[in-house]
Amino acid sequence: MEALLPQLLSFPSHPQVLSEHEYDRQIKLLVQLLQETGAGKLAKGVAGGPDLLDILDPAINTLPYLYTLLAHLGGTHDEKQSGNGLLKVFQPGSPLWEKMLEFVDRFDPVQVRYAGHAWRRLLEKIARVGDLSDKPLMAIPPIRTAILRLDPSAACFTSNHLLLAKLCLQAKAFQAALPLLDRDVFHMPSSPDKVSYFPLPCGDHETSSTFITTSSGLSDKLAYRDYLLYFLYGGMIYLGLKDWTRALLFLEIVIMAPTSNVASMVQVEAYKKWVLVGLLLKGTPIAMPKTTNSYAARIFRAIAKPYDTLADAFKEGNGEKLYAEVHAAQQTWNKDCNMGLVLQVLNAFRRFLILKLEKTYAALPTSLVAQQTSPQPSNIAETESYLTSLIASGQLNATLVPSTIPSETATLRFAVTSHDGPLARSELQNFKDLQMQTEKFIYLTRHIKDTERRLELSKDYLGWARKNPNPKDTGLGTTKVGTIGNDGYGVDEDMLADM
Repeated sequence: MEALLPQLLSFPSHPQVLSEHEYDRQIKLLVQLLQETGAGKLAKGVAGGPDLLDILDPAINTLPYLYTLLAHLGGTHDEKQSGNGLLKVFQPGSPLWEKMLEFVDRFDPVQVRYAGHAWRRLLEKIARVGDLSDKPLMAIPPIRTAILRLDPSAACFTSNHLLLAKLCLQAKAFQAALPLLDRDVFHMPSSPDKVSYFPLPCGDHETSSTFITTSSGLSDKLAYRDYLLYFLYGGMIYLGLKDWTRALLFLEIVIMAPTSNVASMVQVEAYKKWVLVGLLLKGTPIAMPKTTNSYAARIFRAIAKPYDTLADAFKEGNGEKLYAEVHAAQQTWNKDCNMGLVLQVLNAFRRFLILKLEKTYAALPTSLVAQQTSPQPSNIAETESYLTSLIASGQLNATLVPSTIPSETATLRFAVTSHDGPLARSELQNFKDLQMQTEKFIYLTRHIKDTERRLELSKDYLGWARKNPNPKDTGLGTTKVGTIGNDGYGVDEDMLADM
């Protein structure tokens, strides 16, 4: 170890003056050295001296620190380790757990790109400890921190996304998942052997999808089901937070996923929840997304028929029929673990009946509101209390005007426009919303341009374009390599002619 330690501390040697290629060469030699050094030797530390973890700085010596930490936990590979053995040395609050927390807060994200398998193994061990100790909540912060420090955009989907979403759902830590779920996914890990050019891992990257690749180890091998499960879990988390808009988006992604005339049961489960969320958000059954496979859509409807029947009853506005459908399929709701969501639909039914009155009336007495919407038409006080709660929570843009005559009930007066009533928005608020939407559009456009660029640099496309020099023959119009968006990627437009 005395001879090994100087080698572990030798990198990085003046990183601020190293070229990308020299940095890449040196760090690959370090990774090779760490892989060749046995876990027992790293865990043993300096003879008669401190543990390596007390010598190394996780911010500077990221890779030696990572491999040493894993050596204490059983190595960097998939060795079978007993749950009791792992918990004994790595339970929350233990010295090694504290070392791990320090690492995820301070590791160098660039260095980690060269040791993806080891970095991911650490995250999986953290998750396993959370599972074994029945404390999944303890594993969420370090895993989330590690994911977002590696890729602050979280725009490239990885197995770590699914790992964190599952933990948050198990722990019912819905808010804890939002820093990841609120970041949209744009890419899947790229395959380096299918692209003619990739920057070095230590180089500048427009998006994370060029360093999170199928061979980087930063993500486990992904299956179609993993993609579906992530968005199903995410949709369920948003349901727990009553964020119906975001939940609907995630569930739609699942049911719209490409399929060859079959339907996954994950998609069926998403469809059931999607039908209910549509009622909660829109107050009426929503149309199936146009890009949904028609054969899969028929399977959804056949299996989830009670849900469509419930939605039809909701649309008719017949309270008695709606309650009857809820009661008739009670066993189905319980079996699908959707009873809570169905009860939310029942609660929303009355609110949407009131909102429909706005299409007919500018104002009406609360006695008439009670007659048309309340399960207790004679209880005017309860109706007024319910209306007050809707207005206070921002679900109804109206005002409740008390009557000056004691014998008469209050009047519900709907706002005429969005600039009136308690939900009126100022010009400044509208401007800020517009700015936010513009920023989202620019962000989305940047990722689309990157995807187009990588498509144009793929070996398949280059071979195709070489055989079809006429742009019209390629189906991409007059777009040329390197000219998309004029964003200065610097790819020679005549590159194809020189091949």
